Amino acid sequence: MKIIKWILISVLLILIISGAGIYFWYNSSRPTYSGEIAIPGLTNEVKAWYDEYGVPHIEAQNRHDLYLAFGYLHAQDRLFQMELLRRAGDGRLSEILGEKLIKADLLFRTIGTPEYASKSAELMESMRGTGVMVMDDTQAYLDGINAFMDQGSLPPEFSIIGIPAQHFTIRDIFCITGAMAFSFSQAQKTDPVMDVINRKFGAEYLEDIGLWHDSTETFIPACGDSTAGKVVPFMTDTGLTAALLGGNTQLARAMHNIEEIMPFAPLLGSNSWVINGDHTASGQVMFCNDTHIGYLLPQTWYEAHLNAPGFEIYGHFMAGVPFALVGRNRHLSWGLTMLLNDDMDFYREELNPENPLQVRVDDQFRDMKIEFDTIHVKGGEDTLIQIRHTRHGPLINNIFDGTEEASPISMYWSYTRCENHTLLALYGMNHALDFASFESNLELIHGPGLSVNYGDRMGNIAWWACAKLIHRPAHVNSLTILDGASGKDEPLGYYPFSSNPKCLNPQGGMIYSANDWPAPVDSIWYPGYYKPQYRADRIRSILSGRRNMTLDSMSTVMCDVLSDVDSELYSLFMYQVMKNPEYGEQYRLIEEIVYWDGTYGPDECAPTLYNKMLYHVMHKACADEMGDELFEIFGTTHQFQRAQRRLINDSASVWWDDIRTPVVETRDSIFWYAFEKSFDELREQFGDNPKIWRWGKACKLELKHPLGEVALFRPFYNIGPYEVSGGNETIRQSGFYHDSTGVYKVHFGSQMRIMVDFAHADSAWNITPAGQSGHLLSPHYSDQTALYNNGEFRVMSMAPEVYSANEVLRLVPKTQ
Repeated sequence: MKIIKWILISVLLILIISGAGIYFWYNSSRPTYSGEIAIPGLTNEVKAWYDEYGVPHIEAQNRHDLYLAFGYLHAQDRLFQMELLRRAGDGRLSEILGEKLIKADLLFRTIGTPEYASKSAELMESMRGTGVMVMDDTQAYLDGINAFMDQGSLPPEFSIIGIPAQHFTIRDIFCITGAMAFSFSQAQKTDPVMDVINRKFGAEYLEDIGLWHDSTETFIPACGDSTAGKVVPFMTDTGLTAALLGGNTQLARAMHNIEEIMPFAPLLGSNSWVINGDHTASGQVMFCNDTHIGYLLPQTWYEAHLNAPGFEIYGHFMAGVPFALVGRNRHLSWGLTMLLNDDMDFYREELNPENPLQVRVDDQFRDMKIEFDTIHVKGGEDTLIQIRHTRHGPLINNIFDGTEEASPISMYWSYTRCENHTLLALYGMNHALDFASFESNLELIHGPGLSVNYGDRMGNIAWWACAKLIHRPAHVNSLTILDGASGKDEPLGYYPFSSNPKCLNPQGGMIYSANDWPAPVDSIWYPGYYKPQYRADRIRSILSGRRNMTLDSMSTVMCDVLSDVDSELYSLFMYQVMKNPEYGEQYRLIEEIVYWDGTYGPDECAPTLYNKMLYHVMHKACADEMGDELFEIFGTTHQFQRAQRRLINDSASVWWDDIRTPVVETRDSIFWYAFEKSFDELREQFGDNPKIWRWGKACKLELKHPLGEVALFRPFYNIGPYEVSGGNETIRQSGFYHDSTGVYKVHFGSQMRIMVDFAHADSAWNITPAGQSGHLLSPHYSDQTALYNNGEFRVMSMAPEVYSANEVLRLVPKTQ
């Protein structure tokens, strides 16, 4: 017994000593928030005050020192995130994470983001010494990152994974923005699905799932006639081979799988609105922005307040990018939502049967451009890849398993085909002090498409659709796979920026943007992957009748979790279900939750039943045509959300009949099937009483760190899971994919909730889901989570008398 006792004591001591050693090792690299740090390259002392949530307020005597200091401080909180992002866009994740990421690297190498980053960097380098300050400030920021890499303590992840410390360059910034640009696109998941449906079943099926603009949808109604657009019909081609149909399914599946393993979060939606002084208690403009991005740790946005003579900004920055994507100063504020325009086309190419390295170009075969590249794989052999280019772009079949025998598909992506001036645009937006200087930069944004909302202290409110919009022939339907051989489907160029939708100071004094369909372009509802109108309608309905709005009252709009549409569809479900002759005594308990106003609170039970039924209704209606695999992919697209209301309200839709059976199924019979199945499954999942089928039990959020994929690290790095409020299309969004489990894992939602009243521009409000720092032992790793989950806010102060009350970190020139 004594031996066993001493063994247990020894093991315990080893664990304690090991744990202490790991803690002190982790703690040694924790960010420094006070004291003094000497940094090479500084010309004068820089002061950084960190507020109680870890936001640095940086004051410098010149812009060079300001951006160098910012780069250093940004890196000490987010260097690991910067590293993953630049490697993702450069196709070099396999070098540090192994063969699991080969497909991701192959994707980015094939679509050309590394080459495009090099060209973009060369364009930026050409500005060096020309007096354009964007290059000088960018280089200072990079020098700050590299100074931290040289003398700071690298994040623990670098040692755990084995990442070499390599300096950042201007090219890396464009690798980062390229990775994010691709993640913003929906075409790669949606087009193959829509093409299969169109070619197998025809345009009627697409119409019944709401692929086109609905005349009931409006956008910014104060800005003109929102119905002045025409719809381009789909052409049906039933001669496609089964091999191509299978290949398209694999393409969509592979794109979804790659998205799942990426160590960064895609931007999937957003809300933004701005109201003029007629609607506010202060009589000044009030601006709000709420970007919806996939949840991941570290969180997407990093806040910083930068101040130097003649320049000041409080911004939300992306890791590794020196200029704020969302920001404000004392004169103006701007924010973003995704425009979701279609900027990516897929073309079916025709190979020369006698030479597989040639494709048909109009009436002849021509050589493809062939390139070879090597992917280095940690713990494995190098992978040699061949990339084939047509006039439209690279062939992408080699990325996806199961598509080798399918017709070759090439990808035309406007992002990589236009000169990249986006960094210059961001620089100009960051330095703008009035409406005219801000607007002058927006034409430089070519992609991904952004909806930019704006407000200023002079009373102006505005919205612009910012992108180079592809001008396609009138017959082309870009949401399917196009004909690459004949030349008939070739793009005609790009619309001028002056043709893009915009809205400036509308009479109603209100502008909103929620990824809904924008106003027409050239009298056409421009194709895209737009969200349903539900959030936009909810925003408009709340704000339209309001006056005397304050930040307090606006916070209730920001955190609104009511969906009128879901309440409407649930009422339709239950009305039809309770009329069914088979509705008997065993279902009476359900009547206690049969009335629901659409509120997605954690204690509500009706949304649990509604979303369960919604999945079974959609699956029963669509999976017989699509097949289970394609339906699952369809469920991850924005089109799935657009389809629900249109299909469910149309009892005559062709989708209701199961094509596999001799009888003709009806909508109401499918409602009953979905109800019975949902009732039985929820009793098994939660218990017999529907009053305990709480939404909070069914829908939860876990904030995941890339290292959290390893079971050993999960309890330390991940945050949650915890119960949430909201649903897929509520203003306070908790986004999830529907599936058969009835367990909804929230994967995207608000990454910030900003509110600015220009009567008090120094004291805007905000909240984010986790914390400023990516370092596990930083006090700011997860210090906003509780506030965020409770729908509370904190102050984003620009007032020196407020932030200078905190401890100061002094950054001083380092002498050799």
